Amino acid sequence: MFEKQPPAGKANRPRMKRVLVACLLLFVLGGVAALMLVRTRQSDPQRSDTDVPLGVEQAVIVRYSGPRLQAQPYRRGASVNLRIADQVQKGRVRVYDIRYVISLPGEFDLTKYLTSIDGQPIDDLPPFPVRGLTSLTKDIETRIQEIEKVDVTIGHWYYESLAGAGIFWAAWLAGLIFVGRPKRPPPSPPLPRQPSRVEEIDRLLAALARGELTIDDKSRLEALLLSHWRAQLGLSGQRMADSCRRIEASELGTVYSKLQAWLHNPGAGVGSQEFVNSYASRIRRGLPS
Repeated sequence: MFEKQPPAGKANRPRMKRVLVACLLLFVLGGVAALMLVRTRQSDPQRSDTDVPLGVEQAVIVRYSGPRLQAQPYRRGASVNLRIADQVQKGRVRVYDIRYVISLPGEFDLTKYLTSIDGQPIDDLPPFPVRGLTSLTKDIETRIQEIEKVDVTIGHWYYESLAGAGIFWAAWLAGLIFVGRPKRPPPSPPLPRQPSRVEEIDRLLAALARGELTIDDKSRLEALLLSHWRAQLGLSGQRMADSCRRIEASELGTVYSKLQAWLHNPGAGVGSQEFVNSYASRIRRGLPS
């Protein structure tokens, strides 16, 4: 009987389908991940120009045409301390270079810390609110670095392209692993059970009775019988010559003598059938074989 084997291309079609389905799932999952990344990625809120770090001197230019301004005296522990670094008269307007330091977190109006030299009210000066930040460290150099605006924008769909490249790489790797992969060979059948020494002796004796025993088989039969008898009499640790003398002097002596006469002394007139009958008679009488 001949069994028709399917072509190699048809045999690989189910595996190709599984690979394509896996690639499609990877593509869908990657697209969902990229979409979630785009939607959840939000730009950091820009700080206002009026948000200043604590303990770092800031500057502001004020143009005012009212009474001449001066800063309130410095007070230790005050929320805001400011000074007028420079002032220039330009026509009817005086330009003030005001430097201020915020010591406590919160929102403040710088105009509350300015007064006029002659004591006149300055209610027409518009408010200038500022807010002290609380998320900065105490070191001034570190604060300056923290308030620097660092905004790196990578355009051209960088992250989306990166996700797509990752999906392509995963699909390529799956193709290398699964496409055209040879089938695993079937497991080899278990080795047949080796016959025991007694079973091998019985097989050789049966072949001897049928006249099918070769010279090599005769030699093997003698070796098996001697090994079997030595084990029965507890002579396995002795030399072969001593073991043979002990076997010949034991109750196995008759069978042993017929074996030696049949194999090594043709002139003794012991045939193969006589040896087989002698061996079989011991088994029938229940004696060691």
